[in-house]
Amino acid sequence: MQTQAVADSTSLKAFEGIYQMQSNPYMDFNITAVGDKLIAKNLNSDQQITLTRKSEFGFEMPDDDGDETVQVIFSKNSAGDIAQITVGGNQLWVKIKDYVPAKAVTLTADQLKAYEGKYEFEQKKGTFLQITASANGLTLKQLWDGREIPFIAIGDDTFLNKQIGFPLKFTMDKSGNAVKVLAFNRDTWDKVQE
Repeated sequence: MQTQAVADSTSLKAFEGIYQMQSNPYMDFNITAVGDKLIAKNLNSDQQITLTRKSEFGFEMPDDDGDETVQVIFSKNSAGDIAQITVGGNQLWVKIKDYVPAKAVTLTADQLKAYEGKYEFEQKKGTFLQITASANGLTLKQLWDGREIPFIAIGDDTFLNKQIGFPLKFTMDKSGNAVKVLAFNRDTWDKVQE
């Protein structure tokens, strides 16, 4: 049986660069060519993903479970340069020139305490999480499974878990207390009055 050669008129080097998820500016991957594959390295953690070429601009990567593959399609801009990626048919990643990593800021214990509390998911009532202040920032506990996720402050009302690119953005009332938190730039949680 003869295997079909993958079209490779575009050098793997042309795909190299830093790509940022359009819906989450805290999720950045540096893509480099290594042999006949592309390696995508998360700039905020040890996560590394291998992209295997399937066509000139099409690649595959393992899904989160490693059981199946996800399609990764690169595309060019009007100048003919590789400029973006579509992952799984719906996630858009854009090649960026100037990468600036998120930097931690120091908040006082009183500032951190203002974010503490129980929050309910607006889109699924009855689903809660608990946020508590920690020595280095905040800890989010998912009350449905007990998972705890640490966050560092990167602004007065913005926190980040760098390992998974998970941002939290709080809405404060006039007294300086949190009333809402936006997770992953899409999920709104309301603080529960207890």
